[in-house]
Amino acid sequence: MKRFVPLIISAALFCSCDNNQQSADKPLNQGPELLQQFKPLINGTWVKKDYIKKVKKSKSPLEAVDHGVGVTVFRIDISKMKGDSIPVTAVVNNHEAANLTLRFQPGRNTTTIVFGNDELSYKLKNNDTTLIIYHYDNKTKETSSAQYIKAPDENKVGDLATAMNLMINQAILSGNYQGTDATGKPVNARFTDDGKVSGLPGLSTYFVQNDHIADPQHSHDEIMFNMNAAGQKSYSFIINKKTLYLYDDAEHIKSNKPSYTLKRKRD
Repeated sequence: MKRFVPLIISAALFCSCDNNQQSADKPLNQGPELLQQFKPLINGTWVKKDYIKKVKKSKSPLEAVDHGVGVTVFRIDISKMKGDSIPVTAVVNNHEAANLTLRFQPGRNTTTIVFGNDELSYKLKNNDTTLIIYHYDNKTKETSSAQYIKAPDENKVGDLATAMNLMINQAILSGNYQGTDATGKPVNARFTDDGKVSGLPGLSTYFVQNDHIADPQHSHDEIMFNMNAAGQKSYSFIINKKTLYLYDDAEHIKSNKPSYTLKRKRD
């Protein structure tokens, strides 16, 4: 499989840390110490931090597409460890599945372990763990890094798509809404973290499109309701401050004729 590499911020490896922040900043020895240092911290599903941050700030996965390159989500299940290695499932560019191998062997730097063709480390701040993938470019001799935050525990099954969807939903959409439909009829709707919706007639599930390789020509953000089920319906959407506008298509966006205008209520 073709390798894809995260292309975010260049960084010097492992800055010094204060009392509330720790990293793998001590030389690692191949053997039990190496395993025991990483093993308690890395189990779970990990989502690209800069991508989720950009989605939240812009309220638009389409606006964040440049941050959704390389490995965007991966799962480490330490129960699958064989010898000194763990097979790791991953998604690249929010589109393509990939299989990587995490090896409990020192990387190029004494503070990393081998992760596919790249290297993995971590940092701790206030008991929160961030994983970091480092990539060394042999041509430019430069190092790039990507940080990953842990998805909620609901994703123990290792469903990478569910993990990414949940993080996006939490970032921009989950909550209670009050508003009107196109005829002015009052609407009270609820969007949950796990992709359930209530209060919109005939609609029970939703999915915020984040795979823009599969749909590169789409000009606006899209929500798909009842995906792969009866009554499937897609709306383009715009979130302006706390108001969610759902449109039948791009023409309705141009004419500013939303099918639903929903203002998010305070929790």
